[in-house]
Amino acid sequence: MDDVEKLVEAAAEKSEHYRSLGYHCSESSIRAVCDTLGITVSDDILRISSGFRGGGGGYMERCGILEAGIMLISYRYGRTDPGADIFGYSYLIRLLHERFLRELGSYTCRVLLPFSIRNTPDNSCSLTYVKGTKVLTRLLLEADQLLKNVPDDQKGKVMVAPPI
Repeated sequence: MDDVEKLVEAAAEKSEHYRSLGYHCSESSIRAVCDTLGITVSDDILRISSGFRGGGGGYMERCGILEAGIMLISYRYGRTDPGADIFGYSYLIRLLHERFLRELGSYTCRVLLPFSIRNTPDNSCSLTYVKGTKVLTRLLLEADQLLKNVPDDQKGKVMVAPPI
């Protein structure tokens, strides 16, 4: 197992550990990824992540792990100046959506939760915590390289039509 895979597995295990302590998907994943990759965020950021649980306060829309991923990508690659380029973080967030969809089959809680509950011994969302955290961690580990090697058809795109 190479170093990237070790980090990916470590983050997934930590996410599951945080879940076992009572943290929700968004809280568990952001804590696990930050711990594993040495990303320092304030308690304010951790508190802000709480609201994304259950697809946005229990609304069952976009998975809280995906939302926490968007937070971390924006934290690392986002802007504070309205004139700054938005391509980099936008591209990485689109990739996160695509990878989530490919690896988990959906990025909405209303699809992921029932599937995970049916396929885990404790009827939990553990499967999503583990797989989603792996997707996020791997993307963050690859982010700098991904930004250096953007495919020509993606260069400069800041918006795309989502799949139907």
